[in-house]
Amino acid sequence: MLVHNWRRVLARSLSLWCVYFAGAFELAPYIVPYLDGYIPPWLSIVLLLLSVPARVIDQRLSNGK
Repeated sequence: MLVHNWRRVLARSLSLWCVYFAGAFELAPYIVPYLDGYIPPWLSIVLLLLSVPARVIDQRLSNGK
């Protein structure tokens, strides 16, 4: 079952922002080929690994706090 404020959770969750940025850094070289040499290949892995501890940080999303 989804939480009642699932859109807000998707927009403000710190762990999901790590996933969003990892996906963006993976797709960027395909969209703009010149970025291939500037974005290190390990960056998306680090961001995905950071999403795990970011999940347990209290983010005060419940009840509009």
